[in-house]
Amino acid sequence: MAELTLHFEASTGTDLDAAAAALQQSVTGISGVESADTSPQRYQSIGPAEVVSVIQVATSVAQNATVFLTALAGLYTAWEKVKPMFPGLQAPKVEVGLKQIPIDQLTPEHRAELAGE
Repeated sequence: MAELTLHFEASTGTDLDAAAAALQQSVTGISGVESADTSPQRYQSIGPAEVVSVIQVATSVAQNATVFLTALAGLYTAWEKVKPMFPGLQAPKVEVGLKQIPIDQLTPEHRAELAGE
């Protein structure tokens, strides 16, 4: 299974627990997502608060570029569904190696790395 880690930065005042629960519910309904673990991350002073979602994507999905792109689009759509309830929750960034790349800016090279190719 391929693993994706998404980071959703949150503005001050965002209810991180409720946002994490809403994202968890929204993400688990995406085709190709085997499992998701979404939790709030609070830092004292080293960076903004965020919600982190670790998502397991079926290997067969990750190996099929078209289906994998559809799953990534589904993750963005999941955020769009939750965004009106939590306006301080920013668009997700995907961990690719040591970088966090906005999900809508993933290149074919990023996607290949995420798929383990």
